[in-house]
Amino acid sequence: MSGLSALLGQGPNGLEGPSPVEFASLVPPPSPNACLAAPASHPGPKQVVAPTLPGTPDAVFERLLALAKGFPRTWQLAAWPERRQAQWVERSALNFPDIIVAECVATPEGSSLFLYSRRLLGPADFGASRRRVERWLGALEALAAEAAPEPPPLPPSRFAARAIEAAQGQRVLLAWGDARETPEITLRALAAGAVAVQVMSAERPDQADALLLEAGQRLGLTAEAEAVVEARAAARDPLPPPLHADPGAWRAWWMRGSLDAPDLRERLPEVDLVLDGADLARLDGDPPRRLRGLAATGGRRLILRSSVVPATPDLAALGFDAWHAGELDAARAAALDAALQAHGITLPQFAAFPGRLTREAAEAAGLAAPWWWFIGEAALEEWLGEAGWRIQERERDGIAFIVTAIA
Repeated sequence: MSGLSALLGQGPNGLEGPSPVEFASLVPPPSPNACLAAPASHPGPKQVVAPTLPGTPDAVFERLLALAKGFPRTWQLAAWPERRQAQWVERSALNFPDIIVAECVATPEGSSLFLYSRRLLGPADFGASRRRVERWLGALEALAAEAAPEPPPLPPSRFAARAIEAAQGQRVLLAWGDARETPEITLRALAAGAVAVQVMSAERPDQADALLLEAGQRLGLTAEAEAVVEARAAARDPLPPPLHADPGAWRAWWMRGSLDAPDLRERLPEVDLVLDGADLARLDGDPPRRLRGLAATGGRRLILRSSVVPATPDLAALGFDAWHAGELDAARAAALDAALQAHGITLPQFAAFPGRLTREAAEAAGLAAPWWWFIGEAALEEWLGEAGWRIQERERDGIAFIVTAIA
C-alpha cells in the first residue's frame, strides 16, 4: 500500500487486506505513532493497562463492536469472531488513516482486552494514538457500566448432565476436543465431586487455559478454574504429528494425545470413567477402532453420545446396519434421507451428493462436519461389544443415544 493511496482513499478504501494480530508476541514499534493497551497480567510491553470489564469475553467483544459503529470516520475492516478480534480504520479530519485492532480475552481477574492504535502516515501523531486508546477504553467502561446483567448460563446438555452426575468420586477422562463443551464439563464435574478430570484430544488448543478461565467466569466457578490452571501447568509437546500421548503431558489439564498411541495406558493417569461426546456419526475414521481406543485407556465405565439412524422398513429392505458415506448409492441415500427427515434432521450432503461422498468432494463443497457414518442401534451395540464394552443403559436424546457401558 502506498502512502498516497492510503491518504486518498475514503472509508476503508486504499488499505491492504487486514490480517489478525498476534498480541501474545506483539512488540509495539519504537515510534510515537502507536499505543498498545493490554491486560495487567500481560507480561509484554504496553503503554496503557486495559481495565477489567464485567461479562464474558464474548459479551465484551459484542459491546465493543456495537460501540465502534458510533465513532466518527471509523469503519470496520475485518473481524475474526473465533479470536474475538476486530480491526478498524479511523480517518482524521484531514483524511489521515489510523488502524485500530482489539481482541477481548479472559484473564485471571476477569475479562479484558488488547487495544492497539497506530498511525500509517506522518512522522508523529502528537499523542493521538494514546488519546484514542484511552477514549475507546473509557467509552467501553461506561457502556459496560450501563449494560444489563448477563443471563444465567444455559443448563448443561443431557449428555453433559449425565456425565457430570456420574463423575462424583471418579477419575474422569474427557476423550474429545470440543473447545466449548469440554471446559464446562471439566469444571462442572469437579464441582460435583470428581476426584480428577483430564481432557485428551489429538489437538490441544493453545488457549486451553483461557478457555477454562472463561468457562469458570461464565459458570460462576472462577475459583475452581484458577485452581486447575495453577495446579496443572501445561507441559510442552516434544513430539510432532503423528500424535502420541506425550511424556509428561498428563500434567496439563488438557493434553495432546491419541487413542491409538501404543503406550497410551502408561502415559495417562488412572482413569475410572471415560466420556466421549465426539459423535461416531461424524467421525472421519473408524468407529470400532475408536471404541477400542477408549477401552485402552483403562477406564472401567464409558458414557458416550452418538447419532443413531432410526430403523424404517425401507432401510431394513436394503439391509441397513452401518453404512459409510463413501459407500452409498442413490437408493441408500434416499432411504437414509427420508428416515432422518422424519425426525427433523436434514443433511445438506444429501442434496449436494445423492450418493457416495468423498472427503475431497466434502471439502470442495464446504460441508461442515458431514455425517460419515450412518449407524443403526444394533450395529452400535455390536461395535461396543467387540471393543469390550457391555451396555448398561441407553437413553434416546433426539436423533442420538446416550449410552452407558462398562468394561
